[in-house]
Amino acid sequence: MKIISTFIIVMLASLLMIEKSVAQTSLIKMNEIYSRGVAGNLDWIEIYNASATQVNISGYKIYDNGGQGGTKPKKLFPTGTILPAKGFTVIITDTADFSGNLSGFGLSSAGETVWLENSAGAIIDSITFLAMEVTQTYGRVPDGVGSWKLLNTISRGSTNSLVLMNEIYSRGTTTDPDWIEIYNASSVAVNIGGYKIYDNGGQAGTKPKMAFPAGITIAAKGFFVVVTDIPTTTDPSGFGLSSGGETVWLEDNAGAIIDSISFLAMETTQSYGRRPDGGPWALLNTLTRGTSNGPITGVHRDLLLTTDFVLDQNYPNPFNPSTVIRYQVPNNGVVTLKVFDALGREIETLINETQSAGRYSVEFDARHLPSGAYFYRLVAGGFSETKRLVLVK
Repeated sequence: MKIISTFIIVMLASLLMIEKSVAQTSLIKMNEIYSRGVAGNLDWIEIYNASATQVNISGYKIYDNGGQGGTKPKKLFPTGTILPAKGFTVIITDTADFSGNLSGFGLSSAGETVWLENSAGAIIDSITFLAMEVTQTYGRVPDGVGSWKLLNTISRGSTNSLVLMNEIYSRGTTTDPDWIEIYNASSVAVNIGGYKIYDNGGQAGTKPKMAFPAGITIAAKGFFVVVTDIPTTTDPSGFGLSSGGETVWLEDNAGAIIDSISFLAMETTQSYGRRPDGGPWALLNTLTRGTSNGPITGVHRDLLLTTDFVLDQNYPNPFNPSTVIRYQVPNNGVVTLKVFDALGREIETLINETQSAGRYSVEFDARHLPSGAYFYRLVAGGFSETKRLVLVK
């Protein structure tokens, strides 16, 4: 009997160690949490895929104390939910969504614990988040691997880092050297003096990291381009980016890594960049050094007096490759305009910012998407409306 009991204890300990190992090594993580939702902008949890390949997260579950204690069901991710490499998906928590799953849970504004488990039932992430203001979230910086902290800029569905690499060109010549574009995703100017950028040599300590001179400031939503393959006689840290692809890192003036990316090989006419700015990485067929990567080619505001929320049908529809979405808001506030695929997965954020009252038009460029039916949703104040659009190539 004693031998059997010892065996059971050892087996239980082993299972606990395996579960802990899964949690530590999983590349699917909770990345940002918002618990101050209201009607039309409900509580949510952002999930991030830190791996270099897409991951099918069908059958994963997310839950709070009720799900953990068994007093209500755990929220099950729908079949066919694919999380892109280095991509994000947002889970609305305080509603009975996911095709009738009654596990919807409103996150406590005072803070609580939430869990994420994989399709095998192993807990792969958990966090006890703090109380937050309506203008704050609780998130990781850098995405997926960083420490949790209160964030003063809401970055639902996109990176939590406010200063990050945005576009890379590795096919430079003597007259047009390699470069990396830095983007400030925040709404205020940021001084990047003392920040550092580097490749494997800087990471391994075989050569210095390239430091940004004191006084360099990037304007709100602005860009700064770093030329990387300068002669070492000019800067010992100069590094030529490999045309076959490699990894580069960006760290702040406190030495914390705030962004890193393993970029792919590219043609002389291509760059590797985030689209939209601050979003997922992809090969881009148009170089946009020092400017936006799109997909929005224009956001226009009409100052006509408006008294109601309105979301117009896009025009043209069907379309190829771009269409215009028009809407109006009657007062100042946070406006989000997002595009979803036929399975309800968020694939594009067109607008996520505070806007003044007025009538707006946004051009949506979908040349990077396959043909099919999509949906766009406008959320502003207590207003929410969704319409269908069709891409035909």
